[in-house]
Amino acid sequence: MLKNKNILIFGFGVTGKSALKFLSDFPCKIYIYDKNLKIEDLKVSENFIVFEESDLDDIDLIIKSPGIYPDHEILKKARNLNIEIISDVELAYRFLENKNIVAITGTNGKTTTTTLVGEILSKEREAYVVGNIGRGILDIMNEVSKDDFVVIEASSFQLEDTLKFKPKVALLTYVTSDHLDWHKTVENYQNAKFKIFANQDENDFAIINYEDRELADKYNIKSKKYYFSTSKFEGSGAFLDNGEIFFIENNNISKIINVSDIKIPGIHNLKNIMGAIIIAKIFGINDNVIRDTISSFSGVEHRIEFVDKINDVKYYNDSKGTNPDSTEVAINAMDGDVILIAGGYDKGANFDNLIKNSKDKLKCVVLYGQTAEKISSICNVYGVKSYVVENLDKAMKLSEKFARKGESILFSPACASWDMYNNYEERGCHFKKLVRELKKSET
Repeated sequence: MLKNKNILIFGFGVTGKSALKFLSDFPCKIYIYDKNLKIEDLKVSENFIVFEESDLDDIDLIIKSPGIYPDHEILKKARNLNIEIISDVELAYRFLENKNIVAITGTNGKTTTTTLVGEILSKEREAYVVGNIGRGILDIMNEVSKDDFVVIEASSFQLEDTLKFKPKVALLTYVTSDHLDWHKTVENYQNAKFKIFANQDENDFAIINYEDRELADKYNIKSKKYYFSTSKFEGSGAFLDNGEIFFIENNNISKIINVSDIKIPGIHNLKNIMGAIIIAKIFGINDNVIRDTISSFSGVEHRIEFVDKINDVKYYNDSKGTNPDSTEVAINAMDGDVILIAGGYDKGANFDNLIKNSKDKLKCVVLYGQTAEKISSICNVYGVKSYVVENLDKAMKLSEKFARKGESILFSPACASWDMYNNYEERGCHFKKLVRELKKSET
């Protein structure tokens, strides 16, 4: 498949480096392009050629890193030359002999659901959790056997550049709008998300939020459909009823778990859990194993993560809240009044619904970063107090001054981190460091 091919790795971050290692085992010529790096000075053991634009006519295949915008001039020229452009997920799929591939995407809930699914399936046999979480999928290619589970958290960026990718089980947590700076329109974004089902057939399984069923109907999904919902419905899947989660298939209903036994907060997490339950049931995992794993699951770092309680004020790190919808979900999961710390890189999102729908729970909003003034102006429209500061350190100090007993300080930026941080993990770790410093000063 790759013999004697000229392959361009477009972007040399985490994805690009893993692609180079993987491709170095094949008899192909590898080119690398990354405008942000001086490729010639990199200490890399694998052989490659530094790409020049004049080389484009010789390229057979491009492996594109997820964060690179699709309208890059070199990519436009490549499409005009009918050069195939794919993601690392697509490349890995073409070589994976494994048939137990699970792919999970969605505007929010991907990381929590992927992590939980990995923990449940690992009770049965080896489960590799890859993609936007943990390791890159190309890093496991020499380890995974055909009977193992491969659980992929797939972003819209990765799915956009898939052509043949066909997971056995695909889950879409839900889809609204995000990354409009990249996808340009809501429709483009939705199309990218629904590509997760595009190549499935009647032997595969699609799991969809019941609220998105009408949208899903537009995409002519051929696989067997399961739904999850906060109320009972007709069909197969999981639903919530009177504080309990049930699984239903062929009119047979089985109780899986009581909501009171679940540690992670919020109705959104109940939906994530229902999606994980459906995946586990499709693979025949025992109900007791599912129940025990869910009841011991305490969530993932940077996703409505409880950090500490200081002077009866709770501090939550939700740095993974990189869009308005996820921040709204986090606010709804809080008890009592909320002081929200938000702001960051502007992805072109609309913050109107976030503030309008959350105004009754928000004591105030403390803003920093590229979007601070934009969000502040919306707060003014809906009568929510807002304050603009220079950075997270100052946002933390001001929030701590406003906080009273029984309230929560929620760090959920509703924006990407790229204006001030390399990624949301670095941003979340900074917030937790500030909480720890505050704790020390209070003791």
